[in-house]
Amino acid sequence: MSGTSKLPNRDYLCYFIKLGKLYYVNDWCRDIKKKEITSYESTHDKSVAFPINEESIDKQMADECGGNTVVKNATFNDYVRQGERWSNYISRKKKNSWKFYTFKWIMKCFPYKLFNT
Repeated sequence: MSGTSKLPNRDYLCYFIKLGKLYYVNDWCRDIKKKEITSYESTHDKSVAFPINEESIDKQMADECGGNTVVKNATFNDYVRQGERWSNYISRKKKNSWKFYTFKWIMKCFPYKLFNT
């Protein structure tokens, strides 16, 4: 029963992080040469922005990435649907990124075999 709930159909506050004209989607932490590096992903498409349900968490994340808080009234079902769109977006990106890196690895290992047969 995806996207529906028996919770009261009332408005809840839903928070988003806005970075200029973009909306926060995700962040990636990596260790590079023993230093933690964080990069932030954002999008123009608010429909796939990461929904946050706690003001304090939103404030902390916005402070970390230099963004501003955008507050939206939404029903619980709206919040769940937003989360599902975000999750699907992230899943597609990971799948496509994996294909890209796999292709780059193949080209690195077999640069002439694919196209010069």
